[in-house]
Amino acid sequence: MQPGNSGKSSLAGFDFTKSMTLLVENIVKTHPAFSHIKPENVLVAISPSNGSRNGVVAKLRPMRFEGGSKTMVHRGFEYLAPEVNINGNSILYVVYFHLPRFLNHGDYKNKLATVLHELYHISPLFNGDIRRFSGKNFAHGNSRKGYDGLIEVFTDEYITSTQHPELGQFLKYRYSELKRKHGAISGDMIRIKRSLKPMRNI
Repeated sequence: MQPGNSGKSSLAGFDFTKSMTLLVENIVKTHPAFSHIKPENVLVAISPSNGSRNGVVAKLRPMRFEGGSKTMVHRGFEYLAPEVNINGNSILYVVYFHLPRFLNHGDYKNKLATVLHELYHISPLFNGDIRRFSGKNFAHGNSRKGYDGLIEVFTDEYITSTQHPELGQFLKYRYSELKRKHGAISGDMIRIKRSLKPMRNI
């Protein structure tokens, strides 16, 4: 895995970003709960992690603020959402997968559920904001158990309805197994910083 602002690693072998992007595209085409997602505006990226089984395995980075706004005022500062454009497409979401931790996280179904979990955080309006639930825990709703239960249902439905199960076969391997099979694992890496500027006194 080669760090950088964005772009493919120069290593040969298994391209994680390409394979995961194809899987995401198939999920969007297969399951109606994700049909609002436009894969061309979603970037799949990898992020290095240690070998520990504990910790975050994947996360969604929305590229806009609440309601899809490009700016947010907080404590006298105006935060500006970054602009990322790849191949003429404005990136509204970045889905990070922490390797090797993600691939060592549970079995095939568990890893597939993690993918769907992150994708379901994408707003139904597909405006760069996350899906917001009512209540204090707006990211997962009043019950994290309920959110996870819904994702489990979606996962089973996808598995039984997809016409291309081969696209998710790489999830059956642990990181060391996939690396041994292909010689190396590469993928897109991107670091994004939000800029800010002081607000003028009114």
